[in-house]
Amino acid sequence: MKLVKWIITGASFASAMLVNASSISPTDFATQTISDNYIGAGASGDVYGSTRKYDVDKMTVKREGTTMTVDIFTSFWNDVNSTIKFGDLFMATGNGIDNPWNPYGSGSYQNDRSSDSYRNNSGTDWNYVYDLEGNRSRTSGIGRLKSGFNRSDLYTSSDEMGSNGHRYDQAVRIKDRSHQTTHDTSNWSIGSQEYFIAGTSYRNLRLTFDVAGTALASAHQIAFRWTMTCANDIIEGLVSVSPGDTTTPIPAPQTIALMLLGLAGLSLRKRA
Repeated sequence: MKLVKWIITGASFASAMLVNASSISPTDFATQTISDNYIGAGASGDVYGSTRKYDVDKMTVKREGTTMTVDIFTSFWNDVNSTIKFGDLFMATGNGIDNPWNPYGSGSYQNDRSSDSYRNNSGTDWNYVYDLEGNRSRTSGIGRLKSGFNRSDLYTSSDEMGSNGHRYDQAVRIKDRSHQTTHDTSNWSIGSQEYFIAGTSYRNLRLTFDVAGTALASAHQIAFRWTMTCANDIIEGLVSVSPGDTTTPIPAPQTIALMLLGLAGLSLRKRA
Protein backbone atom coordinates (compact mmCIF):
# COMPACT_ATOMS: atom_id res chain seq x y z
CA MET A 1 0.00 0.00 0.00
CA LYS A 2 2.85 2.37 0.75
CA LEU A 3 4.24 1.73 -2.72
CA VAL A 4 0.90 2.49 -4.35
CA LYS A 5 0.56 5.67 -2.31
CA TRP A 6 4.09 6.70 -3.33
CA ILE A 7 3.31 6.15 -7.02
CA ILE A 8 0.06 8.14 -6.76
CA THR A 9 1.85 11.01 -5.00
CA GLY A 10 4.61 11.04 -7.60
CA ALA A 11 2.12 10.99 -10.46
CA SER A 12 0.21 13.89 -8.91
CA PHE A 13 3.46 15.85 -8.63
CA ALA A 14 4.27 15.18 -12.27
CA SER A 15 0.78 16.27 -13.32
CA ALA A 16 1.13 19.49 -11.35
CA MET A 17 4.41 20.19 -13.12
CA LEU A 18 2.71 19.63 -16.47
CA VAL A 19 0.00 22.15 -15.60
CA ASN A 20 2.57 24.72 -14.47
CA ALA A 21 4.65 24.17 -17.60
CA SER A 22 1.66 24.63 -19.88
CA SER A 23 0.84 27.94 -18.18
CA ILE A 24 4.18 29.51 -19.19
CA SER A 25 3.74 31.76 -22.18
CA PRO A 26 6.00 30.87 -25.12
CA THR A 27 6.17 34.59 -25.93
CA ASP A 28 7.95 35.59 -22.71
CA PHE A 29 11.61 36.48 -22.85
CA ALA A 30 14.05 37.34 -20.11
CA THR A 31 15.78 40.71 -19.91
CA GLN A 32 17.98 41.37 -22.93
CA THR A 33 20.46 44.20 -23.38
CA ILE A 34 21.11 46.45 -26.37
CA SER A 35 24.49 48.17 -25.97
CA ASP A 36 24.94 51.54 -27.64
CA ASN A 37 27.08 50.55 -30.61
CA TYR A 38 24.99 52.61 -33.05
CA ILE A 39 26.05 56.10 -34.19
CA GLY A 40 23.75 57.30 -36.98
CA ALA A 41 24.12 60.17 -39.43
CA GLY A 42 24.13 63.87 -38.62
CA ALA A 43 27.29 64.11 -36.49
CA SER A 44 30.83 62.76 -36.63
CA GLY A 45 30.85 60.69 -33.44
CA ASP A 46 28.68 58.66 -31.10
CA VAL A 47 27.78 61.61 -28.87
CA TYR A 48 27.28 65.13 -30.20
CA GLY A 49 28.20 67.51 -27.39
CA SER A 50 28.89 66.51 -23.80
CA THR A 51 28.97 62.84 -22.84
CA ARG A 52 28.13 63.87 -19.28
CA LYS A 53 24.83 65.28 -20.56
CA TYR A 54 23.76 63.21 -23.57
CA ASP A 55 25.34 59.76 -23.51
CA VAL A 56 23.11 56.69 -23.84
CA ASP A 57 24.89 53.64 -22.44
CA LYS A 58 22.43 50.80 -23.04
CA MET A 59 18.82 49.67 -23.21
CA THR A 60 17.30 46.61 -21.53
CA VAL A 61 14.10 44.95 -22.73
CA LYS A 62 11.85 42.38 -21.07
CA ARG A 63 8.54 40.91 -22.22
CA GLU A 64 6.53 39.02 -19.60
CA GLY A 65 3.08 37.93 -20.72
CA THR A 66 1.82 41.01 -22.55
CA THR A 67 3.82 43.47 -20.44
CA MET A 68 6.84 45.07 -22.11
CA THR A 69 9.39 46.82 -19.89
CA VAL A 70 12.10 48.96 -21.48
CA ASP A 71 14.83 50.66 -19.46
CA ILE A 72 17.03 53.23 -21.21
CA PHE A 73 20.20 54.02 -19.25
CA THR A 74 21.41 57.53 -20.03
CA SER A 75 23.32 60.43 -18.50
CA PHE A 76 20.58 62.68 -19.90
CA TRP A 77 18.19 61.69 -17.08
CA ASN A 78 19.34 64.68 -15.01
CA ASP A 79 19.62 67.21 -17.86
CA VAL A 80 16.17 67.07 -19.41
CA ASN A 81 14.67 70.57 -19.74
CA SER A 82 12.11 72.63 -21.63
CA THR A 83 14.40 72.88 -24.69
CA ILE A 84 15.83 69.34 -24.90
CA LYS A 85 13.39 66.64 -23.86
CA PHE A 86 12.94 62.88 -23.81
CA GLY A 87 12.18 61.45 -27.23
CA ASP A 88 9.78 58.63 -28.07
CA LEU A 89 10.60 54.92 -28.20
CA PHE A 90 10.29 53.53 -31.73
CA MET A 91 9.85 49.80 -32.33
CA ALA A 92 9.70 47.56 -35.39
CA THR A 93 8.40 44.03 -35.86
CA GLY A 94 8.85 41.81 -38.89
CA ASN A 95 6.76 38.94 -40.24
CA GLY A 96 7.07 35.93 -37.96
CA ILE A 97 10.74 35.47 -37.16
CA ASP A 98 12.07 37.90 -39.80
CA ASN A 99 14.69 40.45 -38.73
CA PRO A 100 12.94 43.87 -38.78
CA TRP A 101 16.09 45.94 -38.14
CA ASN A 102 17.62 47.15 -41.40
CA PRO A 103 19.78 50.25 -40.87
CA TYR A 104 21.76 51.69 -43.75
CA GLY A 105 25.40 50.67 -43.93
CA SER A 106 27.28 48.41 -41.54
CA GLY A 107 29.35 48.46 -38.36
CA SER A 108 28.21 51.40 -36.24
CA TYR A 109 25.85 52.61 -39.03
CA GLN A 110 27.38 56.07 -39.04
CA ASN A 111 25.45 57.10 -42.17
CA ASP A 112 22.03 55.70 -41.22
CA ARG A 113 19.17 58.16 -40.92
CA SER A 114 15.51 57.77 -39.95
CA SER A 115 13.74 60.98 -40.94
CA ASP A 116 10.67 62.52 -42.55
CA SER A 117 12.85 64.10 -45.25
CA TYR A 118 14.37 62.89 -48.52
CA ARG A 119 17.55 62.15 -46.57
CA ASN A 120 15.88 59.14 -44.94
CA ASN A 121 17.82 56.01 -45.90
CA SER A 122 16.95 53.56 -43.14
CA GLY A 123 15.40 50.31 -44.27
CA THR A 124 13.71 49.78 -40.89
CA ASP A 125 9.93 50.15 -40.84
CA TRP A 126 9.29 51.65 -37.42
CA ASN A 127 5.67 50.53 -37.04
CA TYR A 128 5.12 51.05 -33.29
CA VAL A 129 5.97 53.92 -30.98
CA TYR A 130 5.66 54.65 -27.27
CA ASP A 131 4.72 58.34 -27.21
CA LEU A 132 5.79 60.13 -24.00
CA GLU A 133 3.36 62.95 -24.79
CA GLY A 134 3.18 66.26 -22.91
CA ASN A 135 5.39 65.66 -19.86
CA ARG A 136 8.54 64.68 -21.75
CA SER A 137 10.48 67.56 -20.16
CA ARG A 138 9.81 66.11 -16.68
CA THR A 139 10.85 62.97 -14.84
CA SER A 140 7.52 61.15 -15.10
CA GLY A 141 4.34 61.21 -17.11
CA ILE A 142 1.73 59.30 -19.08
CA GLY A 143 2.55 57.69 -22.41
CA ARG A 144 0.70 55.82 -25.15
CA LEU A 145 1.62 52.82 -27.27
CA LYS A 146 0.64 53.66 -30.86
CA SER A 147 0.73 52.38 -34.42
CA GLY A 148 -0.64 53.60 -37.74
CA PHE A 149 1.70 56.57 -38.09
CA ASN A 150 3.79 57.41 -41.15
CA ARG A 151 6.90 59.41 -41.97
CA SER A 152 4.95 62.66 -42.25
CA ASP A 153 3.98 62.20 -38.58
CA LEU A 154 7.60 62.44 -37.42
CA TYR A 155 9.30 65.29 -35.61
CA THR A 156 13.03 65.38 -36.30
CA SER A 157 15.85 66.78 -34.21
CA SER A 158 16.10 69.68 -36.66
CA ASP A 159 12.38 70.45 -36.21
CA GLU A 160 12.89 70.50 -32.44
CA MET A 161 16.20 72.34 -32.18
CA GLY A 162 16.26 74.79 -35.09
CA SER A 163 19.62 76.58 -35.15
CA ASN A 164 20.74 75.17 -31.78
CA GLY A 165 23.46 72.51 -31.82
CA HIS A 166 22.19 68.97 -32.45
CA ARG A 167 22.60 65.81 -34.51
CA TYR A 168 21.03 66.83 -37.79
CA ASP A 169 17.71 65.55 -39.18
CA GLN A 170 17.00 62.42 -37.11
CA ALA A 171 13.53 61.24 -36.05
CA VAL A 172 12.97 61.85 -32.34
CA ARG A 173 9.22 61.70 -31.69
CA ILE A 174 5.82 61.63 -33.39
CA LYS A 175 3.06 64.14 -33.88
CA ASP A 176 -0.35 63.29 -32.44
CA ARG A 177 -2.70 62.52 -35.35
CA SER A 178 -6.27 61.18 -35.50
CA HIS A 179 -5.37 58.34 -37.90
CA GLN A 180 -3.03 56.77 -35.35
CA THR A 181 -4.17 53.81 -33.25
CA THR A 182 -3.63 53.82 -29.47
CA HIS A 183 -3.15 50.34 -27.98
CA ASP A 184 -2.33 51.19 -24.36
CA THR A 185 -1.94 54.10 -21.96
CA SER A 186 0.53 53.78 -19.08
CA ASN A 187 2.89 55.63 -16.76
CA TRP A 188 6.59 56.19 -17.42
CA SER A 189 9.25 57.61 -15.09
CA ILE A 190 12.91 57.91 -14.23
CA GLY A 191 13.80 54.75 -12.31
CA SER A 192 16.04 54.19 -9.30
CA GLN A 193 18.83 52.19 -10.98
CA GLU A 194 21.91 54.39 -10.93
CA TYR A 195 25.56 53.72 -11.72
CA PHE A 196 28.60 55.80 -12.66
CA ILE A 197 31.01 55.67 -15.59
CA ALA A 198 34.10 57.91 -15.29
CA GLY A 199 32.26 60.01 -12.72
CA THR A 200 29.13 60.45 -14.86
CA SER A 201 25.78 59.39 -13.41
CA TYR A 202 23.50 57.11 -15.44
CA ARG A 203 19.93 56.25 -14.53
CA ASN A 204 17.11 54.43 -16.26
CA LEU A 205 14.18 55.94 -18.08
CA ARG A 206 11.59 53.19 -17.54
CA LEU A 207 8.75 52.62 -20.01
CA THR A 208 6.25 49.87 -19.19
CA PHE A 209 3.26 49.15 -21.40
CA ASP A 210 0.79 46.43 -22.42
CA VAL A 211 1.36 44.99 -25.89
CA ALA A 212 -1.77 42.80 -25.99
CA GLY A 213 -3.35 42.65 -29.43
CA THR A 214 -0.21 43.87 -31.22
CA ALA A 215 2.60 42.13 -33.08
CA LEU A 216 4.88 43.15 -30.20
CA ALA A 217 3.20 40.48 -28.05
CA SER A 218 4.44 37.53 -30.08
CA ALA A 219 7.26 38.76 -32.32
CA HIS A 220 10.47 36.78 -31.99
CA GLN A 221 12.58 39.75 -33.10
CA ILE A 222 11.93 43.41 -32.27
CA ALA A 223 14.02 46.44 -33.21
CA PHE A 224 14.20 49.43 -30.86
CA ARG A 225 15.26 53.06 -31.28
CA TRP A 226 15.44 55.92 -28.78
CA THR A 227 17.05 59.33 -28.44
CA MET A 228 16.45 62.68 -26.79
CA THR A 229 14.89 65.46 -28.91
CA CYS A 230 18.31 66.83 -29.98
CA ALA A 231 19.37 63.32 -31.09
CA ASN A 232 22.81 63.96 -29.60
CA ASP A 233 23.09 60.23 -28.93
CA ILE A 234 20.89 57.58 -30.54
CA ILE A 235 20.57 53.96 -29.52
CA GLU A 236 19.26 51.35 -31.95
CA GLY A 237 19.37 47.58 -31.88
CA LEU A 238 17.58 44.25 -32.00
CA VAL A 239 16.37 41.79 -29.38
CA SER A 240 15.74 38.21 -30.45
CA VAL A 241 14.11 35.18 -28.88
CA SER A 242 13.94 31.85 -30.67
CA PRO A 243 10.43 30.42 -31.21
CA GLY A 244 9.39 28.57 -28.07
CA ASP A 245 12.04 30.10 -25.79
CA THR A 246 10.75 31.08 -22.33
CA THR A 247 12.01 32.89 -19.29
CA THR A 248 11.65 29.71 -17.23
CA PRO A 249 12.91 26.25 -18.28
CA ILE A 250 9.93 23.96 -18.85
CA PRO A 251 10.19 20.69 -16.87
CA ALA A 252 9.49 17.33 -18.45
CA PRO A 253 6.74 15.72 -16.30
CA GLN A 254 6.38 12.75 -18.66
CA THR A 255 10.00 11.81 -17.97
CA ILE A 256 9.42 12.05 -14.22
CA ALA A 257 6.35 9.83 -14.45
CA LEU A 258 8.27 7.18 -16.42
CA MET A 259 11.07 7.22 -13.85
CA LEU A 260 8.57 6.71 -11.04
CA LEU A 261 6.95 3.78 -12.81
CA GLY A 262 10.36 2.24 -13.50
CA LEU A 263 11.38 2.51 -9.86
CA ALA A 264 8.07 1.02 -8.81
CA GLY A 265 8.62 -1.93 -11.16
CA LEU A 266 12.07 -2.58 -9.75
CA SER A 267 10.71 -2.50 -6.21
CA LEU A 268 7.94 -5.00 -7.05
CA ARG A 269 10.44 -7.29 -8.77
CA LYS A 270 12.66 -7.34 -5.67
CA ARG A 271 9.68 -8.20 -3.46
CA ALA A 272 8.71 -11.05 -5.77
